[in-house]
Amino acid sequence: MNAEDTIRRYLQTHGEATRPQLATAAGVSTVRTGQMVARLCRTGELEEAGLQASGGGRPVMRYRYRAAHGERLLLHVARSGRAWAVRAELRDLCGGLLHAESRLYAALCESSLDAWLDALLPRSRRLQGICLLPPAGDSAPALLRHLAARYSCPVRELSPAEALAEHTEGTLTLCLARAQHPSAAFFCGGSLRPCGPLWLLPMPADWTQLDYADHTLTEEMTSRLLAVLCCTLSPRRIVLHADFLSPKLIARIRFNTSAKLRPLPPPELLFAELPNPPGDNTKAAPCR
Repeated sequence: MNAEDTIRRYLQTHGEATRPQLATAAGVSTVRTGQMVARLCRTGELEEAGLQASGGGRPVMRYRYRAAHGERLLLHVARSGRAWAVRAELRDLCGGLLHAESRLYAALCESSLDAWLDALLPRSRRLQGICLLPPAGDSAPALLRHLAARYSCPVRELSPAEALAEHTEGTLTLCLARAQHPSAAFFCGGSLRPCGPLWLLPMPADWTQLDYADHTLTEEMTSRLLAVLCCTLSPRRIVLHADFLSPKLIARIRFNTSAKLRPLPPPELLFAELPNPPGDNTKAAPCR
């Protein structure tokens, strides 16, 4: 969680706070806190709650979070047999889940979601942005333009890694799935940064055609990619989401990556199954 999200969470929990209290909670300087508080007040997320005595000195201002300021919408779109499965997640500005619904559509075009989303997003809500996670290997520029025009808010497309990324400083989220290019996102300096086109890195095989039953090649491809990301980004922690993991393969990837990075100490490396797409009721077992 970055400093601004920490300030939001602190005010949501405690109601009101002064800038020194927020600086202590966020672990940053009072000058930096003042800059963030001023920006959040300009956008309407925070408001002044009155002055508070400071023990003999000048009174200090208290601030509070405007709980109804706004939300963000995350749309997951995936194929489910011959239909389209769509999951809508309404989240607060700190990423907390407020509401989630799923729908199946026989066909999906620009106006397919209008009636459903209009019911989910009444005009009284202040929608701050929409993020779209399109089907694997696809892009949806027409749908992006339609949503931006209809709801008058920023709309952008997410990579699988961005959708799963943890907002913990120094954490790199990497996603590998069958027949797809890898994607990664790095949380650094208080913001999430999507990594470039990883499929352009020289590898022994094409990621979209990789046979994951060939554990030797899968191990080498994954370890090479991890080593490159470690050397270029120096993450403290890597969370690898994949749909081909097994305990034996995880052990081989750990060993191979450590050997490639020697004598550098490898970052903390965690493994997790990719979540199921919308409409898929199969439960994925965690694999750490």
